Amino acid sequence: MRPVHAFFLATAAVTIFVLPAQAEMVTATGSLIKKDTYGTEEAWGRTLKLPEGGKVVRVMDGTYGFSILNAKGDAIADFLLPQDAVGLELAPGEYKLSPYVCAQHRHHHVEVTVEY
Repeated sequence: MRPVHAFFLATAAVTIFVLPAQAEMVTATGSLIKKDTYGTEEAWGRTLKLPEGGKVVRVMDGTYGFSILNAKGDAIADFLLPQDAVGLELAPGEYKLSPYVCAQHRHHHVEVTVEY
């Protein structure tokens, strides 16, 4: 084997490729329908479960704004403009989304994606 080939072969054998850690993403949803009967509503969605801290990277819908609620049901953040939530940092935990509903359009939905 020629010395040049041996050098490249030895260099290739000890080279370790370090790939950056891949971030995980999770999306939560929240929907709310206000009924005509005063005080009644129907809400559903997929909670946001973060095993470690993360950052909001995308918001879809939420036309009239929304709140992010912690596991106790307390609002930890409120947004009238849904895109203002992008960049919000969240601690590990479980969160629920609650979209705001206007008087005319009584059904609204929001989706939030967090990267951690």
